[in-house]
Amino acid sequence: MEHFFAILEKILFIILLIGTGVFAKKMKWVSDEGEKDLSRLSVDFVWPAMIFSSIVTTLSAEDILSNLLLPVLTAFIHLTGFAVGLATCRLAGYCGSEKKMLLFHATMNNFLAMSFPFALFFFPEKGAALLAVANLGSIVILWTVGVIIIAGNRGFAATARNIFSPGMLSIVAGAACVLSGAGRFIPDFIMDVLSTLGGPTLFLGLFVAGTQIYKLGPCALKFNGWNILVGFLRTILIPAILFGCGLLLRGHVSRESLIIFMIVSITPANVNSVTLALKFGGAANLAAEGVLFTHIFGAGTMIGFIMLIEKFFL
Repeated sequence: MEHFFAILEKILFIILLIGTGVFAKKMKWVSDEGEKDLSRLSVDFVWPAMIFSSIVTTLSAEDILSNLLLPVLTAFIHLTGFAVGLATCRLAGYCGSEKKMLLFHATMNNFLAMSFPFALFFFPEKGAALLAVANLGSIVILWTVGVIIIAGNRGFAATARNIFSPGMLSIVAGAACVLSGAGRFIPDFIMDVLSTLGGPTLFLGLFVAGTQIYKLGPCALKFNGWNILVGFLRTILIPAILFGCGLLLRGHVSRESLIIFMIVSITPANVNSVTLALKFGGAANLAAEGVLFTHIFGAGTMIGFIMLIEKFFL
């Protein structure tokens, strides 16, 4: 029951924030063009500020160097999802927007918001730091593979611009500041400014998702083949494959790394997929459908996988 209420609380938290976007759109407080402006603001300004400030203020060089395997493991999570998603698209015959968004949802999950409470549950003292190091791998994959999936092949120059975006540069700059020790010379007020700028990242992602869900209306929660397949891949098949990988890694990887690896692997679709879709010309409606469907569908599957993690990895 403890796991049930923890997961339910996070699901309700996300749904309520999505509801703010639904309400604002219903009241006509935000236009279609305003949604795109909010997405650009989030992706190019707010999100990079959050990434840089969280890396510099949360991590030490020792945190990164002593847990170098964690970012590799989380990158493996997303690349496994990419491989499964690509194979599924070929078998199902998906192309165009359906292929892009299924592939993105299979590749990128909600690696921070849904993982955080369980990282603290298993490791009260260092769970936050372990998850922050692990997120380095997730963020790198998001701003490289994830962006390429949504934006598509637009030629070398356009792809390079998308990859070397403010988000990716903030990862490199933040890690460099931590590893070199330069971060301690950054004035506290500068870090406070960046932390404040980055604070609305999750809210903006869910708010924009809500505006898309309002436009979809009752069709936002579709029990069609595409949504069911996305839900199955993201919340059952991919976590099950990674659970098997985790069992094979026992005895070769530390218990802490394995548990963080498993926690990240079982989460639903990435909540910022809608803002990225609007920014890079993807199908924001499919992104919103996937976020809503996998979070509702994943409430039960996460409970089951958390119980398996306790049994086999503690």
